[in-house]
Amino acid sequence: MIKVNEYFEGNVKSLGLSNSQGNFTVGVLLKGTYEFNTSTKEWMTLTSGNWELELPGEEIKTYGIWQSCEIPSGISFKVNALEDSSYLCRYE
Repeated sequence: MIKVNEYFEGNVKSLGLSNSQGNFTVGVLLKGTYEFNTSTKEWMTLTSGNWELELPGEEIKTYGIWQSCEIPSGISFKVNALEDSSYLCRYE
């Protein structure tokens, strides 16, 4: 089954899928800044656009296309989409 998610008044949307390789979402973000919470460890890969990620206790890092970031479980983090962007997220 495909799970449909919508956040921030429709500015962030994703489709979720679970299969034999794990749990995944693919999504899009319109230009803007968004704060997310994690309940599991995540691997986020930017597939188009560019953004800055702000993880607790770390400096803000800029990511370009096909760059990935490991995001720990149980935190809040910010994504500043510098332009409309898309991503792939794998959950552990």
